[in-house]
Amino acid sequence: AAVGAVIFSSTARRLPFLPENGQELVVTCQVDYHAQYGRVNLVVSKLDYDGAGKLRAAIEQLKRRLEAEGAFNADRKRALPFLPGCIALITSPSGAVIHDLQQTIWERFPNMRLVVYPALVQGTASQRSLVAALRQCNQDLVADVVIVARGGGSFEELMAFNQEAVVRAIQAMRIPVITALGHTSDRTLADLVADREARTPTAAAEIVVPKKADLLGQLAERGQRLQRAGLTALITPAHQLQARGQSLARLARDLHLRRRERLTHLEGMLRQREPREVWRQRERALQECRRRLERSEEATHQRIDLARRQAQSLHERLLSLAGRGVRERAGALESRAARLSSLAPEQTLKRGYSITVDGRGGGIIRDADQAHKGQPVRVLLAAGRLEATVDEAIP
Repeated sequence: AAVGAVIFSSTARRLPFLPENGQELVVTCQVDYHAQYGRVNLVVSKLDYDGAGKLRAAIEQLKRRLEAEGAFNADRKRALPFLPGCIALITSPSGAVIHDLQQTIWERFPNMRLVVYPALVQGTASQRSLVAALRQCNQDLVADVVIVARGGGSFEELMAFNQEAVVRAIQAMRIPVITALGHTSDRTLADLVADREARTPTAAAEIVVPKKADLLGQLAERGQRLQRAGLTALITPAHQLQARGQSLARLARDLHLRRRERLTHLEGMLRQREPREVWRQRERALQECRRRLERSEEATHQRIDLARRQAQSLHERLLSLAGRGVRERAGALESRAARLSSLAPEQTLKRGYSITVDGRGGGIIRDADQAHKGQPVRVLLAAGRLEATVDEAIP
């Protein structure tokens, strides 16, 4: 059954909002019964949201305000670092989420440095806990990227991530933030203001951390391509110069032969057509031309030899430069590979250092205040690990 409802224009002007399709509302009204037609109408005097409706209305109002401020604009979102040196995890210190994040990150890039900022992600105290963790992370500034994670939940369970204090704390971060709240329906305001969002914590870890094996493979491939390109760029001009030198030598020989043939032909013609005296003069001139030709031939050979030696010297220099260029590029690649390897935490461990983590939660212990007597701890070494128990914590 359905009952009609009426909102008069004078009443509508006083209402804080007008109803929309699909809303669940609490209505204050008067019953208007028309006996003649047997019809009942509700004359509405006041509207209000129900419990969940109030929450959604408040979130929508905050969303519109943030959107007007430009908090969701794409141009303010920062790119995630290609290879972070340290990753901050803001989530519950217990449960499957922290375990999944650590496992996925270390499978893709072993011994990647992680800093855990424990926070409540559900309940009345979660808002204050999340804001404190975000501010501490922003103050420490030791991480290159932040993952804010939770293992999903209902609309009410995710309310902390729709609170203005949490959204403002994410907006104020000086480090790129990626949210991974595990939800599949409504996006929270934290997702909208973050630099990147992922559907699950595992997906966030895969976005933030590349596979170390893939990076090393790409580095090796690019090194080979650079080496081949360098050799081609240096050797090809040398071959071209050598070919041009050979062509020049052939042209000089052909020109010399044509001139010699021409002189021989002229000599024969003079002997047949000129008187003796003229012939003698021409003979002397011919001898002089022959001597000049011989000198020219000798000079031509000298120039050809000089050009050949210069071409050979230039060819050898180009080959030497090619080898040196390849060696320099190979050295640069080895230096970069060594720098990449030196950044790995295992190199620090090989120098005699160790990493102590909580034996139960996996969090890194940096000072004595984080440990207590009887607490199980795990000591990570360059080779293997030690399982131990704290006898005494001395600050």
